[in-house]
Amino acid sequence: MERQAWIAGGAFAVSALLFGGIVLALPDAGPLAVDRQAAEAIQSMGQQGEQLWEAVTNLGSSTVIVAAALLYSIWFGLHRRTWAALYIPASGIVAYVINQLLKGWVDRPRPAGAWGIEVDGSSFPSGNAMLAMAVYGTITASFVLYALAGRAAKWIASTVGIIGIACVGFSRLFFGVHYLSDIAAGYAAGALVMLPALHLIHHTLHRNPRVNRSHSV
Repeated sequence: MERQAWIAGGAFAVSALLFGGIVLALPDAGPLAVDRQAAEAIQSMGQQGEQLWEAVTNLGSSTVIVAAALLYSIWFGLHRRTWAALYIPASGIVAYVINQLLKGWVDRPRPAGAWGIEVDGSSFPSGNAMLAMAVYGTITASFVLYALAGRAAKWIASTVGIIGIACVGFSRLFFGVHYLSDIAAGYAAGALVMLPALHLIHHTLHRNPRVNRSHSV
């Protein structure tokens, strides 16, 4: 438990430093050098797979996120007989509120080359990336750490979760609606929500002696 607590604390510190570093590095207007390089690389790929990436980007929408969080929290609550499942949709609510506050504070304009999908609001940080990390990350990690499931199922869940979160971020770059720094900051900010949510789930499960636990953190 102590080792994993140190890992979680280290991940939280790294996420905070990454987010803070990106904020400090943001220019008054326009992209960072790495943003331009990433945009050029993605533009060179062309626009093949538009429908696929539009479906992927919708996985990070608030509607789909809320539905996924509610459905999984119901299953997890019944599966583990715990109200700790409420922290999963709560992570989405907290992430959404913080994202809106950050967008209003930084007020970064969207990239000029956006295409293919409709977007509104400021660019920084990416709401889809932040919500995907906060909610899908919490879902994936809580399943791997606390679900009463076999190792194969947990490997599959972790693989699908990681790839899914990464693809949501890439889809935003594919349509040019965010800079790479928006995505990275969204992931970092989402992790700052996900890690406390996992800590609360862990604490609640281990505080309840009636709940069987197959893993401890």
